[in-house]
Amino acid sequence: MELSKNDELMIRLRALGLSYYEAKAYIILLQGDAMTTTEIAKRAHIPQPRVYDVLHSLEEKALVISSDGRPKLYRAVEPRQALLRLTKRLERNIRENYVAAVNILEKVYRTRPKQSNDIIWRINSLANLKLKIVEAINNAEHEVLVSCYKHMMKFLEKPLREAYKRGVSTCLVSFDDIEVKGFVDELRIRKTRGIVIVVPDRKMLVFSTNLHHLEETTATGYYTENKGLIKLFTEYFLHNLRDLSKPIYFAYGDEVFSRRFTNILRAIDMINILKEKKINVIVKVYGRLVSSKEPTILIGKPIDTLYDIYVGVARITVRTIDGRKYTVGGWGAYLEDIESDIVEVTGER
Repeated sequence: MELSKNDELMIRLRALGLSYYEAKAYIILLQGDAMTTTEIAKRAHIPQPRVYDVLHSLEEKALVISSDGRPKLYRAVEPRQALLRLTKRLERNIRENYVAAVNILEKVYRTRPKQSNDIIWRINSLANLKLKIVEAINNAEHEVLVSCYKHMMKFLEKPLREAYKRGVSTCLVSFDDIEVKGFVDELRIRKTRGIVIVVPDRKMLVFSTNLHHLEETTATGYYTENKGLIKLFTEYFLHNLRDLSKPIYFAYGDEVFSRRFTNILRAIDMINILKEKKINVIVKVYGRLVSSKEPTILIGKPIDTLYDIYVGVARITVRTIDGRKYTVGGWGAYLEDIESDIVEVTGER
């Protein structure tokens, strides 16, 4: 059933913060000349004891004005200016309440009991899924892996540009033709219906299997900080999506000369590209000794790299300033000298 214009107007005014009786009284006053409280109560069907409070509230909201004489008369203020003032007042109140509420709730959030990282959270709302994807990108400190569709760039471009400005290395695998030069380090294309994946710094995972169309009714995603799942999806991203896609663009050696990677495969790519461009390369590795698990930092020149997709080996051989050689592996390395957490690659211009 369609709403009448009066019903629709009531809904709009209620959305602007007016009570049911305030909206009725304001509409009646807009339709006529100055009226007494008795006339307003009768025409708007407002109980007589309530009409005084209603009109007092409308005056406070600057929607009506009243006379000083007896009987007291009320008249509506011109709606465009009156509702504009009311809207600005609401916006100011919302901002003030937002700041106050956030300050209190953040303290509550920070002091909550520590939650299990093994939980997999289901996200059924498209709006919440977008927010979680953007949050994941915003949380990246060193590197973020992203697979997406072209239509998703409407909400991805801004956080990706901000990440690029922070020095975050983004590997973007798109399932459509796309142009993103200038705010990602690496672009690859794989034309298929794939899984949308976002992994920042091995810290969290957001994924969805049905974002090929941005429809509220079909959008479903998942979020977790489970280390096992993050590793599984990272491996899938690197070896299935990335390795089997068409490389389109690398920023290394043109716009980008220094990056930190949590995934050694991408560090190997940057090292090899810089070397091909005759750029001297230095690496700094943060990790642990495989033999003792003791934390270590290694600085030197990469003299060799190895990536064998079939054997599953990715390795950088580094020579330090004193001439010693060390082999550096990635996440879970056990054959190399060092298991890396972060590999910092710098091209000396």
